Amino acid sequence: MLDTALNILFTLVIVAAALAGCANFWQWFYAAPTGQDETVFFRTEDGWRLAFHHYRPAGEIKGLPVILCHGLSANRYVFDLPDAPSLARFLRGRGRDVWAVELRGSGMSDCPGLRASDVPYSWHFEDHLLRDVPAAIRCVLERTGASAVHWVGHSMGGMLILAHLASHPQSPIASAVAVGSPIDFAQMGSPLVVGLLKIKKLVAFLTIFPVPFLGKTFAPLAYQLPGVLLGLFHKSNLQPAVARRILALASQIVSPSTLWLDFGRFVENRQFGLSCERSYLEGLDASTVPILVTAGSKDLIAPPAAVLPSDEFTENGERRACVTFGRGFACGEDYGHLDLLVGTRVEAEVYPRILAWITEHESAAS
Repeated sequence: MLDTALNILFTLVIVAAALAGCANFWQWFYAAPTGQDETVFFRTEDGWRLAFHHYRPAGEIKGLPVILCHGLSANRYVFDLPDAPSLARFLRGRGRDVWAVELRGSGMSDCPGLRASDVPYSWHFEDHLLRDVPAAIRCVLERTGASAVHWVGHSMGGMLILAHLASHPQSPIASAVAVGSPIDFAQMGSPLVVGLLKIKKLVAFLTIFPVPFLGKTFAPLAYQLPGVLLGLFHKSNLQPAVARRILALASQIVSPSTLWLDFGRFVENRQFGLSCERSYLEGLDASTVPILVTAGSKDLIAPPAAVLPSDEFTENGERRACVTFGRGFACGEDYGHLDLLVGTRVEAEVYPRILAWITEHESAAS
């Protein structure tokens, strides 16, 4: 019996080591630099060292600075993937001063490693919300001297700014854009989410959540995997080479189970909040910040039903808007989750809509 257990344990160790080596290899194989002009670092109140990737326009700066914030277990590459459409470079090319932040545990910010770490292996959604977001806003304001910033967040990055504005309605945000950011977790029913909930006890036992790690491991097969299994993009709207690179570069090898369990709790409670009784969006009505919420028509991770708020959201008229990108909504292609940022038609359909919202509400904070 002991020999059998030891053989199983040894086999699991070998398999884990092989997968880790594979994930690191594909990250190295597809590695390419992003196009920032500089990378600056700042610290949160609890001591984490975070990275900002700064994109300066070639000519005169137009308007207030723009913060780009990635989603769960992602990093700066979702906004600036080499040889693919780039929101960071698009905005810089149109005179915007762009700052792409990497939250704790992502990219060039403080990250735990597979074998050893100088920072904790666990953190929560609230650490991003209460510590990373305020520190990022403060950093850009101090470095630029601006009175306010625009915030564009993908997935969790959009959820964070909506929750921040709900608790800080007077925050110096000129406008906010949430791209594929779920807020109605009663509508979250993708096969991936349902499957993860069934193994919640196993996830709680693990320190590192394996899905982003495995996604990076199988990056070369990204385009061949069934869409319903992966759910990260709509195949017809993403080039195969882009699909491989975004999985290899934009996902984190180490992703804490604690953070994923927070999202599992949101789904179980059918509430984007700490509990069934309190929503993170409670108090958002008090904020006058213009908010644009966008969804992909074929997004399986954050379906439109989970992203688009109720009609009450747009009662503030010009300060609130909801947009769905897809064939049935004056677009040339349907959109999934990641292709809202790197899809084949984003430079003609998605990016201009984001820029127009920012430009239209330039003086919202004044």
